[in-house]
Amino acid sequence: PCTRGVFDDLSTFVYGKDKANSTRKFSEACLNAVAPHVPELMGGSADLTGSNCSNIKGAGDFQKDTPKGIMVRFGVREHAMAAICNGMFAYGGIRPFCATFLQFAGYALGAMRCSALSKFGVIYIMTHDSIGLGEDGPTHQPIEMLESLRAMPNMNVVRAADLNEMAAAYQIALNCVNTPTVICCTRAAVSPLEHSSRDKAMKGGYTVIQEEGEGAPDLVFVASGSEVGPCVDAAKALLSEHSIRSRVVSMPCQEIFLEQSKEYQHSILPGNVPTLSVEASSEHGWHRFSHAQIGMTRFGMSGPLEQLLDIFGFGAENVASKGKQLVEFYKNLDGNVPDLNARPTFINFKGSSTGH
Repeated sequence: PCTRGVFDDLSTFVYGKDKANSTRKFSEACLNAVAPHVPELMGGSADLTGSNCSNIKGAGDFQKDTPKGIMVRFGVREHAMAAICNGMFAYGGIRPFCATFLQFAGYALGAMRCSALSKFGVIYIMTHDSIGLGEDGPTHQPIEMLESLRAMPNMNVVRAADLNEMAAAYQIALNCVNTPTVICCTRAAVSPLEHSSRDKAMKGGYTVIQEEGEGAPDLVFVASGSEVGPCVDAAKALLSEHSIRSRVVSMPCQEIFLEQSKEYQHSILPGNVPTLSVEASSEHGWHRFSHAQIGMTRFGMSGPLEQLLDIFGFGAENVASKGKQLVEFYKNLDGNVPDLNARPTFINFKGSSTGH
């Protein structure tokens, strides 16, 4: 883990004062906040530095004539980029990071898998993390990539919803020396969150909007990244228009959340309350946390991101509508909501926990 002071310059988003921005810009701010305190940090982008917002300001390029430079111009070679980062980590004394679009992680997956297998804490900055990138279209819009990475052992995948959660993402990434971390970032601005928390985000998932009144909520939304904001808007609409008391859970990192105690997990996601997951990515993987899902079941489209998010159902109006339908669905079943937490967890591996 990083020593004291490394995270002191990470900014805190002040709701009502600071301006909305994309999480890739928040990532850039965090990268530049920690870089002066982590001299071993070294890396770059696959020819997408400007788009990935992965430049360390004032840092020179690593070249033959400037060997003290820490920025590496990897070029359009994602697999080689990730493999080089593995080599730098294995050599020692260097904490490598690299960046590209999330969809292009597919080109790097073999080397990223090697990071996880070898317990190399490489930091992967992956921007343009959903259909919300807009006109570049389905070739650039990741659908299955988040679940592909989440399915990989010893890999943390963090999709922050704002600056506070992005600060947590960098703290998680730098502290997890033996686990690579993928920091997923939006191209477009995300909605400011009034009650986001860096400390709470460090637990992988937390309640960002508490339900009104006493007793269990009528509905729980669980989301990540850019979809947390629409869930907050949907929760407000459901309360004012239908008296449906909703909780909104932000889950930037499933892996870290699942490392928390069962008591904490159940306090955030009760399991026996209708729960709707919302993420502009594959639905797979969210079934363990939710009774129904709003996700991607087909490839994306080329168009303005606002239109795409509406077409595919990620606008606040559809999120509220589907939440209301989910509540009504279980009311029609006499309120019998399957408890997602009422199931056993089996440990089947009999070998040493330290071996591969």
